[in-house]
Amino acid sequence: MATVKLRVSDKILGKVLRILDQFDADELEVIEEDEAFLQTRKMLHERAAQLEKGEVKTYSIEEVDAILEETIRKYEG
Repeated sequence: MATVKLRVSDKILGKVLRILDQFDADELEVIEEDEAFLQTRKMLHERAAQLEKGEVKTYSIEEVDAILEETIRKYEG
């Protein structure tokens, strides 16, 4: 199945959706992208680029565990 992205004017959105609604669910699916999704996608792409460029520090599970244990010991008393 192919994916087609359309930018539709608010004036005709209802008409377009009514036309698309005539197709069966196995023939056509309307996928709506909301603003939160678009912002999250952009942020994730930026973070992935930072990782690929080596601009951020990453930690292994063992390193995080050691950091947390040290922090807990520091504030336990």
